[in-house]
Order: sequence, then structure tokens, then C-alpha cells
Amino acid sequence: MRIPILTLLLIVLVPHSGFAQDFKFAEEYPFKVGDNQGKVDISLNQTVLRKGEWYGVNFRFINTTGSYPIYNWQFMGLIPLPGQLAIYDANHDYIGDLIAVWFGSRIQTGLRDWSYLYGGSSVEASLRFRVGNVPLGKFMAEGSLPPGRYYLQLIMYKAFVSERPYLTEEVMEDFRQKFDRGELCRSNTIKVEIIDK
Repeated sequence: MRIPILTLLLIVLVPHSGFAQDFKFAEEYPFKVGDNQGKVDISLNQTVLRKGEWYGVNFRFINTTGSYPIYNWQFMGLIPLPGQLAIYDANHDYIGDLIAVWFGSRIQTGLRDWSYLYGGSSVEASLRFRVGNVPLGKFMAEGSLPPGRYYLQLIMYKAFVSERPYLTEEVMEDFRQKFDRGELCRSNTIKVEIIDK
């Protein structure tokens, strides 16, 4: 049996990428696990985006109640990301993840990739993406996403928050084996207009 080279490369380069996931559109909602609660907000400095250019979505995760460890809040691409920047078309149909990492070097996740958040504290960063293509989808080729109206939303995975307050190497091994890409919470949505250069 012959396997196409592109398929083989994707299998090798993108382990555990969650290809089959299709996040249907939903409104913003916070997370609540026991006494722990939090929410995520996103903003964009401009909403008319030119194809081929790079933009940054600002995100802020706020611990509203409780104390808990969070994973890779800086969205460092050398390890699995804690969420995705989903893009939806004008009809709210899911297109894909604008920040998916599908090639390059990888390192093993460890205790260094976690931070502890106390009630009322927050973390924030900027998530960069290039307009016009969506990694790992039919719009993967540069500039293939047609101009038009779209919606952006940050979806945090369950892997982002640990229900176990004390992180050990044993907990890390379990985390690596069961990295949970189920939904933890969703941000607000941002309506954008993509235009040609």
C-alpha cells in the first residue's frame, strides 16, 4: 500500500494535532471547575485585515475565583498550545485554527511550562497570525482564504488548567499522555473584514 508523501509528512510532523476537531460556533463563556473560575478576553487593534500581513490578537486570561496552575499561557510553539484562535466564516461555520503549529522543532512539556494564578490575577500575551491562510486546512496555501467577513474567537483547551494543585513529574507524565483538547472556555468574538492587498 502506498501512502502519499504529504500524508506521511503530516503524520510525522504533526503528532496529536487534533485534525478531526471541528469547533462549532458558540458564544463566549467562562470556565468553572469546582471553586475555580476564570475567563478569557481578546481584542484586536484594527478589524480590517489585509491578506499577507501579520497581525496580533491580544488575549487576557483572568482568574476570577480560586487558585490554580495554568499551562503555557505564552502560547510557546515548541510545546502543544493551550488553545486555538478559531476563525469562522460569515455564516459562523468553523474554518480552522489560525495559530496551529504544524512543523518545526518540539521539546517535551515539563513543570517549567506551568504558572500559578491566584484569584484576581491575570496573564496576557499577543497571538500572531498571517492573514489569508489557515494552517492544516483547505486554506493552508498562502493567500487562499477569500476576502470577506469573518469572526475570530479564542478557545482554551481543558489542558490549560490543572485540577491538581500540586504538579509533580508523575502528574506531568499523565498530562503529556492525555493532553485534553476539549473546550475549557471561550472568549468574546471579534468580527473582521479581510481584504486583498
